[in-house]
Amino acid sequence: MKPQLSILLLLLANILFAQITISGTVKNENGQPIAGANVILSPSDEDKTLTYFITKADGKFTLTLKESIYEMYEVKVRAMNYAFASDLVNETTSDFDFTLQEKAIELKEVQLKKTAIRKKGDTIAYDVTNFKDIQDRTIADVIKKMPGIEIENSGRILYQGEPINKYYIEGMDLLGGKYALANENLSADAVDKVQILENHQPIKMLDSLVVSSKAALNIKLKNKITYSGKAEIGLGVSPLLYQANITPMLFKKKQQMIGSYQVNNRGEDVTKQLQILSFEDLMNNTESFSNEGWLGISSVQTPNFNEKRWLNNFVQLGTWNHLFKLNKELDLRFNLSYTNDYQKRIGQSTTQYFLQSGNLLLNEQKRNHIQNEEFSTKATLLRNSSDNYLQNEIEFKGAWNRSHGYLKLDDELVDQILQKPNQEFANQFKIIKKIGKQLVTFRSVVSYKNYQEELSVSPGVFNEMINQNQNYQNAFQRVDFSKFSTNNFIEFSKGIKSNSVHSKLGFGYLNQEMESNLFADNSSAGSNFINDMTWSKFNYFWDNRFEYKKEKFRTTLSLPIEMNHLQMKSFIKKDEMNRLFVNPNLFLAYKLSNYWELRSSHSFKQSFGSLSAIHDNYMLYNYNSIHKRDGKLNERDSWNSSLRAEYKNPIKARFINFGYNYSWTENSLLNNYMYNPDASTILQVIERKNNSVSHQLNGKISQYFSKIKSNFEVEIAQQWSKNDELLNNDFLEVDNQMTSIISSIKYRKLSWLTFEYKYSWLNYQSKIDHQPSRKVVNQEHQFGLHLFPANRHYIKLNVDAYINQEARLNPNSVFGDLMYRYTLQKNKIDFELTAFNLFNEKYFSQNSLSSYYEMRYQYKLRPTQIMLTTRFTF
Repeated sequence: MKPQLSILLLLLANILFAQITISGTVKNENGQPIAGANVILSPSDEDKTLTYFITKADGKFTLTLKESIYEMYEVKVRAMNYAFASDLVNETTSDFDFTLQEKAIELKEVQLKKTAIRKKGDTIAYDVTNFKDIQDRTIADVIKKMPGIEIENSGRILYQGEPINKYYIEGMDLLGGKYALANENLSADAVDKVQILENHQPIKMLDSLVVSSKAALNIKLKNKITYSGKAEIGLGVSPLLYQANITPMLFKKKQQMIGSYQVNNRGEDVTKQLQILSFEDLMNNTESFSNEGWLGISSVQTPNFNEKRWLNNFVQLGTWNHLFKLNKELDLRFNLSYTNDYQKRIGQSTTQYFLQSGNLLLNEQKRNHIQNEEFSTKATLLRNSSDNYLQNEIEFKGAWNRSHGYLKLDDELVDQILQKPNQEFANQFKIIKKIGKQLVTFRSVVSYKNYQEELSVSPGVFNEMINQNQNYQNAFQRVDFSKFSTNNFIEFSKGIKSNSVHSKLGFGYLNQEMESNLFADNSSAGSNFINDMTWSKFNYFWDNRFEYKKEKFRTTLSLPIEMNHLQMKSFIKKDEMNRLFVNPNLFLAYKLSNYWELRSSHSFKQSFGSLSAIHDNYMLYNYNSIHKRDGKLNERDSWNSSLRAEYKNPIKARFINFGYNYSWTENSLLNNYMYNPDASTILQVIERKNNSVSHQLNGKISQYFSKIKSNFEVEIAQQWSKNDELLNNDFLEVDNQMTSIISSIKYRKLSWLTFEYKYSWLNYQSKIDHQPSRKVVNQEHQFGLHLFPANRHYIKLNVDAYINQEARLNPNSVFGDLMYRYTLQKNKIDFELTAFNLFNEKYFSQNSLSSYYEMRYQYKLRPTQIMLTTRFTF
């Protein structure tokens, strides 16, 4: 036992003597201990950390090394704002004190790379520099690449598949919904971020009381004072082509301005920049202004792709938009615009009607000349703060539109002329006040419209009905229409913890007068073709709305009750009716997680349908269609339900949405289309209930890969619908089905090349009763190649291919465009040489399918055109 004990004591002594323990204190020159100093023990001849200690508030440290394998060690001391200190130690050293001298430490410059997408609360911010490429000029070019956001051909912006409800620049609404003007002309270099404001309530006083599921878009500029815009001029050939655009912009803290003058004949429809696109403004405009219309010419079916390939036009646009901040809360805005748009369209169509009595075939060769001239002016006074809201908007619109159509039917020539002068005026007033613990809202809308339509058709049509079976030279249909409407309400809103209650009382009044007469060679066609209708409607309503919002759940239940008194007068009869409508609406939303949200809505609505569609006697709508409504009112019930799921992960730049929509409608009237052997139609209505049902599934995923700067999207939609038709007194049930797939990829990793590809597939099927189903399948491929061979040089190649199912009847089309750009970077001036329609495609052909007919149409395209453009963005 004693030898074993001796060996154990010997080993223990060896371990104790091999262990190093070094302790001490780190102080400053004033003798005060230094906390947070990093004390490191290293071999004297190597930069290697054996052990370390971080001092506490007392400045003391202890370094322990269990096994000593070096002869000499170094103790290193580092602390923020102090000079580095060190000293050598060996196995026998134990206690050390360090006194550090103060020293300012200069840090090397570190550049932080901005993340592409950030989320804070309900705001998602897209960093423009992460999505902007060398070839991009306007902010619209950049937004198109942002995942979760898309821009339609009309210029409308969608977020997660739904239209935005507002478009702001630095939080201000300069354009009142006509935001394509800014989107297409604002320089991308002037923008710092594009923000999506989810669940955005435009009225600040209602932010915590009224649930919103819509999103807004806000442009954040780089500078507090920004001068921006676009100036360009271009000339080309085939034939003589020209374009010009001068669009200056000013954005300051107390005012914003966008003015623009644009003109071209190259096929660019700049009037789209003045369309109201945002959801909120579109709803207000629809309530104030209406779009009644009866008469038309036989128009050319236009292709649904880039209008620069087919639009033969001469267009001028002028607009001025100015917003002044009179004080911190009060804005005054002026919007003025004028457009003059002339278009020429040439094409032909072959339409086959599928009827129980036998199919009909109609061949038409068409040439249209369309002149649209419109003027609009609007002034808006707005106070929008968290404790005060006031808005008054006064607007006038005038339109002087004229269309001339030439039509060839076999060997017969038909000349059509349509004129539609139109003037409208509207005023909207809204105020929200806080009285005690509740909000009181008062709103009034007043509008007036004066409208005429004149249609001339030569030679005369419908001889048997109109001119006792005798040929005549000219049919002339005239319509005079006037409309006055007002809608007024007062609403009381009160929040109780997580609940809010809104009670609305109001009334509306509508008066419409329509006179029409049909002439055959300057003589009235008779009393059967004269209409003198007056419709008046008075309604009062009570709408109670309940909202609940807490944490992840929010819901809205609306129970509007509306009493309608309707009166219709004509020289034939006088009718009055009273109807009570109850139109409940339920909205539900639940946030499953930080990324997933479920939304559902359900609504039932009763309505009269369109009052303007009511007239006792016949009216010539176009050269081969004459209508009679018998003064009957189409009462309509409808039900709509939707379920939607959304996934938004800004960190991974992934956006997903999918949903289901169901709609059901029951009408009290059914249109009876009577087809003559020449495919002309006489429409009458019968009192018979009929239904239409629709189901729709849709989904979309958008993923941005930051490492390779690429975006991938795929969208799928499936729709089924069923409705009733009455053709030649035969009652038919029509089933329609449509499937669409759209996928795209944008690859932007390489500095000298970017690549874009988009594929679209559409399958439309229709079936009448037990007849074989008819099907149309169309495909579209779009390739875009962007090359940067050297600094300041940019080459762009686009190739679009349209593939038809029946290539023998409708030849496939392939289009190519080539553009070369040279940029003076210092002055930001572009010189562009562009060639459109490289392969000189002369016609575009395609099939389209409707409920009971199929059309094959052909459209004459613009020829190959070459254009030189100089552009300056600022």
